[in-house]
Amino acid sequence: MKIAALAASGWLVLLAGCGLASNPLPPTLWLPRPVRDLQAARVGDEVQLRWSMPRHTTDNVELRGPQRAHICWMPALGRTAVFNQSQCRAAGDASFAPDKRAAFDAALPAELKQGKLRAVVFFVELQSPAGKTAGPSNGAWAVAGAAPPAVTGLELATVPNGVALHWQKAGVEPDLSMRIQRTLATPPKALKAVQRSGASPVEEQTLEVDLSHGDPGGALDHDASLDQLYRYTAARVLRVTLNGRALELAGSPSAPATIDAKDVFPPAIPQGLAAVADDRAPAIDLSWQPDSDPDLAGYIVYRRDVSAGTGWQRVSGPAPVVPPSFDDRKVVAGHQYAYAVSAVDQDGNESSRSAPVMEALPQS
Repeated sequence: MKIAALAASGWLVLLAGCGLASNPLPPTLWLPRPVRDLQAARVGDEVQLRWSMPRHTTDNVELRGPQRAHICWMPALGRTAVFNQSQCRAAGDASFAPDKRAAFDAALPAELKQGKLRAVVFFVELQSPAGKTAGPSNGAWAVAGAAPPAVTGLELATVPNGVALHWQKAGVEPDLSMRIQRTLATPPKALKAVQRSGASPVEEQTLEVDLSHGDPGGALDHDASLDQLYRYTAARVLRVTLNGRALELAGSPSAPATIDAKDVFPPAIPQGLAAVADDRAPAIDLSWQPDSDPDLAGYIVYRRDVSAGTGWQRVSGPAPVVPPSFDDRKVVAGHQYAYAVSAVDQDGNESSRSAPVMEALPQS
């Protein structure tokens, strides 16, 4: 009886061991992982904050729906940013989708828009539905104090070698520059046609003009391609070192200015035109120095029969001549001819004619 009882007891133990499940996981607290790549940029009267939203909670559960974020700032007291919740002053609250880039423009209080330049540090805390947080983001540094003056009176003009910009001058300050942002605004359909022709204009480009020794009130964007639609903005930017860190303080940008940079400028006038009679062809051979304009389509040759007293006529045909030479075979022996050459670009802009040269085909 004892053996049977022990056997039965052992069977029950085996059954109990086979039926046990693993320990249940604790319920998630839905705490988003802290932000680790917060960046800040002072522009005018606000600080532009950018960061990547996490995809998971601290216990590796995928986040669902918009996540609440609390943004705050603190005065920088040293070379490192140490978060202190009681001292971090609120700058705003918003919600952001997980696993996406986030953007928040914090309007500065009056105390941060004036006075001497000093460093402040911004933090982002992501909150659970219960208002709990897994900790602040990294500190993002920005400059408090009076910003450089906003750019006013921005005007644009197309010139042969690019786009000329003009603005109202302001005072000179060390380490001050003008940052110009150019954006391609050509409609997609027109841009595709340009790209098929082999051109590939840059869609965005940033240019800088040094203002530390004086404000010229203008600049030339020689990298802008003609026959494109561009939008420009400009802002004064001050570079400073605060708390051992290199920081930037940008003034409010100008109102956008747009220009349709049409090429209405003819190529250079051809130089070095020479004429030589070839009585064996018979013909009068013309040659000249090649034009270096990047959008050159070719040349047009004009002739005047001096002996017959006729006016100038185009003799090179309806299409531009591509090489810098031309053989005129429709000549009469014993007649004296005057020749001139012009250059024409891809937009049909034609230069003035070259200085004329005279030549005659000898009579045999």
